[in-house]
Amino acid sequence: MSDGKFCPQCGTQVNQDALFCPKCGYQFAPTDGQETPTATPTREAHREQAAAQPSPTPTPQGPAPQRSHWLTIILGVIAVAVVVVVASNVVINHKEQAHQAALQASESRVQSSKKAKESREESREAGLAKDAKGVVNDMIQNDDNLDAKCTDVTIESHDGGNQYSGYASVEDDYDDSTTIDITVTDVTYEDNVSVEIPGDQEDKLSETFYSNDD
Repeated sequence: MSDGKFCPQCGTQVNQDALFCPKCGYQFAPTDGQETPTATPTREAHREQAAAQPSPTPTPQGPAPQRSHWLTIILGVIAVAVVVVVASNVVINHKEQAHQAALQASESRVQSSKKAKESREESREAGLAKDAKGVVNDMIQNDDNLDAKCTDVTIESHDGGNQYSGYASVEDDYDDSTTIDITVTDVTYEDNVSVEIPGDQEDKLSETFYSNDD
């Protein structure tokens, strides 16, 4: 191929009238009488061009989707656990609040009942003291025949049943006065009271006040 020519791109010797380099596909300038051909790269040129192009980055394959699946399951389990814990705490708090409210309501009822009972007892004692005052006054003036009168009766304690302990204030018109211990019994079936003056308290009255017979 002495009459050939060399490819200026790869140095391959080709025919004198060759339009393309069979190795690299280089296009020679047309000589007189030759038409400008459409470039048709050879297979070798295709291989060289393909080798020159960067290889695409391979898409990761393998267990990645499986890891994502397990990660989703784990996150779902954690979310369910958190919801269960929060719901349990809410239920426990509601139960505790309900328990405390029930205790407060019960205590309130107990206190209310206690106050009502105390109020009834105070009212009862006030009524007994008022009735006992007249009884003591009658005992001093009629039974003991003393020139004195009962001015007030105070109930101090409930001794059980219908019996109460207290004292009576007694005075006369001469500024003499004393107090005596008494026992008051609520005679409910007779709708009145019974008063007992101990013997030593009777002596105390006699020593303090003049007899009406004097």
